Amino acid sequence: MGADRMTVRGALTLVLIAAVAVACATTADPALVAPSPSAPVSRASSATLPAAALVFEPPINSSQAARYVNGHWSSTAPLLDVQLTVTPEPPFPCTVTIDAERRSGTYRCDGLLPAAADVRLELTGTSSQNVRTPAVQNFRTMSERLSAVPWFTEFEDPNGEALACAAASVRIIQTFTTGRDIATAKAILARGKPLNKSADPGIDPAAIAAVSTALEPTNRYHYYRFPSREAATRAAVYWLARSGKPVIALSLAGQHAPVIIGYTGTLGASIGDPATQITGLIVEDPQRGDLDPATAIHRPDKSRSREFQTGALVAIADWYADDWWFRDPYKGSIVFNSDAKLHDVDRSDNVYPRPHWDGMFVILVDDGDVENPPDREGRVAIQ
Repeated sequence: MGADRMTVRGALTLVLIAAVAVACATTADPALVAPSPSAPVSRASSATLPAAALVFEPPINSSQAARYVNGHWSSTAPLLDVQLTVTPEPPFPCTVTIDAERRSGTYRCDGLLPAAADVRLELTGTSSQNVRTPAVQNFRTMSERLSAVPWFTEFEDPNGEALACAAASVRIIQTFTTGRDIATAKAILARGKPLNKSADPGIDPAAIAAVSTALEPTNRYHYYRFPSREAATRAAVYWLARSGKPVIALSLAGQHAPVIIGYTGTLGASIGDPATQITGLIVEDPQRGDLDPATAIHRPDKSRSREFQTGALVAIADWYADDWWFRDPYKGSIVFNSDAKLHDVDRSDNVYPRPHWDGMFVILVDDGDVENPPDREGRVAIQ
């Protein structure tokens, strides 16, 4: 695709499309409803328009938008040029591309916008009649934490096994991103298990990402692996801000899947910014938020709290030191409760060399990648 590139100062936020691996349960729930496709965008003939009509695709979430500016634009008629203006102007460049037919293109900025900032994004195109036509998006970026993130328990059967944490986290993300609660954790677990790329008794990282996209195609979650807990945690916070969507962390050596919805500390404009100082994570937990006395037999040494339903603050020192969080890397071998035997749960479909998840710290994020299959490892580099 041919592209003329124009550099602009400014910033926009838009990010589309992330889930979690763990051990989980059985029994299918057939009441899974496929999401309705979006209505097609009608395009009037350019011959009937006095000027080209520019649109952002899709429109930006105006209340807690992602802090990374990245998206597409289209026009009802060919344009001679397109310019981007971001107010307030960020300290890094933004670029606009226009395709060979001059009716569409992309825009992006090279860093994260500030948290809780009121931003105006304006595209201005010049038609062949030299008429200037703008498209404007006003939005507020997300703060250090997402608000109104729902919570669901993994214990829909209080007497069942603790195997649906990843499925419950997928349900949390599905409902938050779409406003539609279309499947229980039990049903998501049943749908996700056949998508496993390992012998995990629940749903593994590949299955978590795949079932998330199956439930909602605009959620493009992929898993990412890191050799250190610090690198994985830093990446999780950047992906949270970049996407404006929750991040799943495969904690407890890969056998739990809490949802990161915020952070405390400072976050620089880029992944390598030395100003970044993360002091804590805001976490929703499908197990530790469950207050039913019948479920307290699962890890009774770990406290339960209603805060884990709305977002509990976990200090970074505890996140790194507690086995429930990121003390230990993913274990490729675990003992199944069903038979008390050691089983290999590393990725085993021969797509990647082994060990793959074993010995790594794994997160699931919405990276917006629509080309890479969701059951593959993520490949989008964070800036």
